[in-house]
Amino acid sequence: MKRMILGILLSIVVIISGFELWAQDSMDAMQPRQVVLTWQNDPSTTMTITWRTDSQMGSNILRYAESPDAKPRKWKYVQATTFTFDETSGWIHTAELTGLKPDRSYYVVINHPQSPDKFHFTTIPDTRGKRDLVILAGGDSRSRREVRREMNELAARQNPDFVIFDGDFIATALSEQQWDEWFDDWHEQMITADGRRIPVVPAIGNHEIDGGYNQTRDKAPFYFNRFIVPEPRNYYALNFGQDLVLVTLDTDHATSVSEQTGWLDQQLETNRNVRWKLVQYHVAAWPSVRDFDGEIPVKIRNEWIPVLEKHNVDLVIEAHDHAYKKTVPIRNNRQDDENGIVYLGDGGWGAPVRETKNADDYWWLAEAVTIDHFWKITLTKDARTLIVEPVFRPAGTGFTLSK
Repeated sequence: MKRMILGILLSIVVIISGFELWAQDSMDAMQPRQVVLTWQNDPSTTMTITWRTDSQMGSNILRYAESPDAKPRKWKYVQATTFTFDETSGWIHTAELTGLKPDRSYYVVINHPQSPDKFHFTTIPDTRGKRDLVILAGGDSRSRREVRREMNELAARQNPDFVIFDGDFIATALSEQQWDEWFDDWHEQMITADGRRIPVVPAIGNHEIDGGYNQTRDKAPFYFNRFIVPEPRNYYALNFGQDLVLVTLDTDHATSVSEQTGWLDQQLETNRNVRWKLVQYHVAAWPSVRDFDGEIPVKIRNEWIPVLEKHNVDLVIEAHDHAYKKTVPIRNNRQDDENGIVYLGDGGWGAPVRETKNADDYWWLAEAVTIDHFWKITLTKDARTLIVEPVFRPAGTGFTLSK
C-alpha cells in the first residue's frame, strides 16, 4: 500500500512538473518578439507597431500613454490585427496608432502575462523650428551577423529619429531563420539607452524576393508581411513635417522601373513646394563596384533620373554594391557642381564588402572605399541645412547642403 501511494504521489509530481513545463512553454510562445516600428501615414501623428509571437494565442493588445506613470484612465488600448503566412511558423500582430501629437513621446506596453514589452517612441515634428531631425541611411546587412550587430549598435548610438534602410536585409528571401535573426537583432539593438525604439523606412532589394528580379509580390512574403508601410509597400512616399519628403522606389524586384516613372513624377510634382526631396532605392544607378552599363542602372538613368532632375531632388540613397560611395553632383549625365544631385551609397551594413572602382578613373565618383558604413543626415531645425556625414571606421568627412 505504501508503495502504491508513493507511486501515485510520484506520478502526480511528474504530471505537475510536466504541466509547469508546458505552461512555461506556452507563456514563452506568447512573448512579444521582434518589435518593428514603421509608418503607413503621417509620421507626425501616427505610428505602426508590428511584432511576432510564436503562438496564435499570443496577446494582440497594446496600450499607450504620454507618460509611463500615467493613471489607468489615461492609457489607450488598441487591438492589433493578427495573421500568419505560409513561410513562417509565427504569428504577426500589427497596430497603427493614430491621432498622436507631433514631436511627442508615447510609452507603449505590449501585453504579456509575465513580461510585457515596454518601450517608447517619439513622433516627428510637424513644423520647423522645433529641433534637428536626425536620419540614418544605409542598406545591405545580409549575412555577416556579427558585423551587422556592430553596425546596429553604432546606429543606435547616433540617436536617430528613424533609419532609411535600402534593401538586402538578409541573404535568402525565404529563410525564416535569417529573418528571425535580423528581426531579433533589430528588436534588441535598435533602441536608445532610454528605451526609445527607432523606426525604419524600408526599401525592397533583390535578396528580399525569391528570384531577385521581375517577380510577383508573393515571392517576398517576409518583406511584405513584416514591414507595414504605405501600399503597395515596395514603392511609396512619406512626408516628414513640412520640409522633407522621402520617396522609396523598387529597382525591378516586384515592380518594374518603368511602371513607377509616372508615379514618381506625380509624387514629386505633388511635393514641389517641399524644401527637401530625398529618394531611396536599392540598385545603384551610379555604381561604385558593378558594371555602369548593367541593365538596371541603365534603366534607372534613362527612366528615373530625368524625373529627379526635373524636380530638383536634393539627395539620393543607393545600395547593392556593398561599398562606401559618394558621387559628384550630377545633372544631364555630367558633373554639375552648382545644380547636380549627389548620390550616396552603396550599402555596407553587414554584407561582405567589395573592392571598389578607383574613383579617380570614373567621372561620377567623388569617393569610393571598401568599408562598412552608413550615412548620418541631419536636417537642422530651421530646415535650411542638410548635414551629411558618413559613419564608419575610421571616421570620415561629410558635406553640407543649404537652402
